Amino acid sequence: MLIYRKVSQIESVLGELDSSLLREAEVVEKEYPFRCTEYYANLVMQPSLKDPVFSQFFPAIEELEGSGGEDPFGEENSTGVDGLVRRYTDRLLVISTNLCFVHCRFCMRKRNWKKSPFVFVNSAGFYQYLVEHPEIEDVIISGGDPFTLPNDVFEELLRIPKKVSSVKIIRIGTRAPVVAPEVVYEKLDILERYSPVWINTHFNHPREITPDAAKAVKALIKAGCPINNQSVLLKGVNDTFEVLARLFKGLLSIGVRPYYLFSCDPVKGTEHFFVPLEKALRIVTRLREELSGMAVPHFAVDGKNGKKILP
Repeated sequence: MLIYRKVSQIESVLGELDSSLLREAEVVEKEYPFRCTEYYANLVMQPSLKDPVFSQFFPAIEELEGSGGEDPFGEENSTGVDGLVRRYTDRLLVISTNLCFVHCRFCMRKRNWKKSPFVFVNSAGFYQYLVEHPEIEDVIISGGDPFTLPNDVFEELLRIPKKVSSVKIIRIGTRAPVVAPEVVYEKLDILERYSPVWINTHFNHPREITPDAAKAVKALIKAGCPINNQSVLLKGVNDTFEVLARLFKGLLSIGVRPYYLFSCDPVKGTEHFFVPLEKALRIVTRLREELSGMAVPHFAVDGKNGKKILP
């Protein structure tokens, strides 16, 4: 799998970019680094920030102009154990790594891109925290992207919660089926051993539902992984009824349940993706009126405490 780590490298896939667009992106990547797979770059139809795939991974100068904080939900040090985040009584979030296949420019944890690459290795602290908090029934392994982890670390993060009887549910948040579907096959044997493991993936646009993505989804389901999708409502990407309807119906057709549609989180440098709440609610209302209930995800807005406000 080929991952591009400099914006200039993307020209090998997309051809020569507009010079001013490239110059601005190179300024931004000094603050918020660039990463994109060759596979995902090939989904671009036009190398423009108006393209709904291109704009998700290509740096825009607005990232340096926004207000707000880089950790608006207070994830850092929420448990006293590095890598463990607690928002809800019965759930624990594991920040397994800061590595991703693609740096989504609207990411709520883009602050972690600035850090040296890290992998969660505090197995003893993870296990002890679960033992000392039996009210935790649901463990969500996120990142970064857990599918970037070496297989031994990936398996350890599944093995530990399986050892604790109070943990009933294990979830993994990954964009691998969307941006690097070939990687999915490297984890199937492990996932099958610890089945059921719920997969929360992240399709934002119908163009991302490719034959390769559908094949990867089918393999995950065969390995015993129910699959939910968490989309983010993004200006210029999917902020119309028509696009979201195609997305959600397309996901159902490949065996993925539309689970959440999130309002873009108020993280510094993401404001150019924000969709006004009034517009969002109009779109969601129409989705509820015209689509099957299976195709309509929960619409959620994260509050300042990191807990969801459901309109």
